[in-house]
Amino acid sequence: MKTKRTSLNDIAKALSVSKATVSFVLNDKGDQFNISKEKQRLIREKAKELSYVPNFFAKSLRQGETKTIGLVLPDISNEFYAELSKTIQEQLYAEGYTTFIVNTNDNDEVEKVLMRELIQRSIDGMIIAPSNHITNLIPILLETHIPVVFTDRPGDENADFVGVDNIPEAERLVNSFSAKPKHLVCVAPAKSEISTIQERIKGITEVCKTAGIKVSVVELPGTKEETTAAIKKEIDGGADSFIPLNNKCAFCSLAAFNALNLSMPKDVRMISFDDSESFEYMNPTVSALRQPVHEIGLKTVARLYERVKETKDPGKHFLLPCEFMSRGSH
Repeated sequence: MKTKRTSLNDIAKALSVSKATVSFVLNDKGDQFNISKEKQRLIREKAKELSYVPNFFAKSLRQGETKTIGLVLPDISNEFYAELSKTIQEQLYAEGYTTFIVNTNDNDEVEKVLMRELIQRSIDGMIIAPSNHITNLIPILLETHIPVVFTDRPGDENADFVGVDNIPEAERLVNSFSAKPKHLVCVAPAKSEISTIQERIKGITEVCKTAGIKVSVVELPGTKEETTAAIKKEIDGGADSFIPLNNKCAFCSLAAFNALNLSMPKDVRMISFDDSESFEYMNPTVSALRQPVHEIGLKTVARLYERVKETKDPGKHFLLPCEFMSRGSH
């Protein structure tokens, strides 16, 4: 059976002191209000005895801040976002903040619901890797005055954003193959309308057009068998080079190559836009563009911290460089 939560008043009655005296002591203001050391000791001991837990929201209301930040991510099962959330949470903790992490599963409606729920919990700021277009998020963001920083996926040109410049980074991958591709395939996630994916496709297709390389885009179907069939269709059509547009697409592509008994780089060549620690242990090792995930997380928190301190600077885009990991698959 659930017992009644211990209140300041319960402690005050047990010691025959005022509720204000208890509040001052438990908020570390006993010396400031000339409360004796002995009385402070008794109050703290009684609070421990009665299993007193401070009312977080009441305390936050008095202080005008909750020291909490909302982190909205599209897929925390993705290696990229797992590392990003770890960096952000650890850095915020070092700054004295607690992080509320929510996963939208790249669902537009779920994202809007979770954002509103975070705002209702009086968070001090929000970090978002959005699934929705910014126009769909503006009504929600206008409901509150809290600072917001977009990470990995931009909001708009006027909002703070930390990530990479996807178009030129994708362009250079086309020129990184050991031999000029004849037919290059972009392997995209099912939800390919996401801004970062569209930018990567744009960068690749523009270079291919200039270089006279045939290019096609394959959106990953639902099952492993369907993915293998889609990759086989491209191979039968002359595809010799592949650029999966994130590491999940890379793993799906590798599974399809294996099912079709294709070896890299003999039968097909591949460079992943997005690295994975496991790529170094495969045979052959997988070439990839490594995004600066840790640095993105650190810069995101630093920018949000500036916003929490009420900086009046206009929104800025901080674009960090990627590193090409030349291995054995390209």
